[in-house]
Amino acid sequence: MSTATLPRRRMRLSLSLCACLAVCAAPLFAAPATAAAEVPQIKKLVMVDMQRVLNETKAGKKARADLEASSKSKQEKVDKKRAKLEAEAGRLGSLKGAELAAAQEKLQQDSMELQSMMMTLEQELGDQHNKLLESMYKNAQEIVTKLAKDRGIDLVLVRDAMTVLFAKDGFDITDEVIKLYDGKHKS
Repeated sequence: MSTATLPRRRMRLSLSLCACLAVCAAPLFAAPATAAAEVPQIKKLVMVDMQRVLNETKAGKKARADLEASSKSKQEKVDKKRAKLEAEAGRLGSLKGAELAAAQEKLQQDSMELQSMMMTLEQELGDQHNKLLESMYKNAQEIVTKLAKDRGIDLVLVRDAMTVLFAKDGFDITDEVIKLYDGKHKS
């Protein structure tokens, strides 16, 4: 075989390969008419302001009052412990030597206990708050789902300043959800 025929063979091989690729790849780039995805038609859309549901239902008001009472109770415990620590810190000026060192060590230990207590109480309040929110959202979601099914609503959006910038009157069903929530979930 001569060296002059080698480039011709490579050229033929390259052309054959390109033709084969073109024939094989053509179906990949051509979209079949039956594969078009359909976008569902949304005929009826409403919105619910969940923040209002949480704030304006009887259960939401009771939950907020319970949280505030719990928070106040926990804050009183913290304040009492803090006042005791401040009183002990005020006595440090009258102590000397070993008594002073022991009192400072006890004060530091009590201060760390106070910080731990504050963190624990804060965590408890957060857990309590999250549990209440979760329960209320679940209850509201059940009410909204039933209302949507009963009325043939296709889509329910959560109304929020960050998600819904404008809506015509009549799209918001929050008042009705609040009324149904209060009827179903007595506080």
